[in-house]
Amino acid sequence: EYETSELLWKRKYAEGEAVEKVRDYRNQELEKSRNCLTMEKELYLEDATALCELRFSNALENSFSCVISIIRDSTGETLYESGLIEPGFSIETVYLSGALKKGTYPCTVLARFFTKSGEYAGETAWKVVVIIKN
Repeated sequence: EYETSELLWKRKYAEGEAVEKVRDYRNQELEKSRNCLTMEKELYLEDATALCELRFSNALENSFSCVISIIRDSTGETLYESGLIEPGFSIETVYLSGALKKGTYPCTVLARFFTKSGEYAGETAWKVVVIIKN
């Protein structure tokens, strides 16, 4: 399966490349894709039922599609999970799930990358904060 992979690092691994070099190839691909993603770092909602302005974008230059999840750090609860977001597409607003009350909620955004054929390519994460005003 690695020999026919769309991912350079998997093909290099199948060819017998050193593990350290393969890890470098993988990290370079993921870092390049991470730099193609943009999103608000502070997500403000009037109340828990309001629309959240996510402003997530997967740039056209990205080689991978992605699925993003917003996970509440303190509980591990998934507040939002997207469908597959192709390069060149964005999500402006979403509804968050969970019984959030007024307050500040540190969260992690997990982005999982996929090739055109649906092969899992890896993931990256970053911190955001959800702020419920009322």
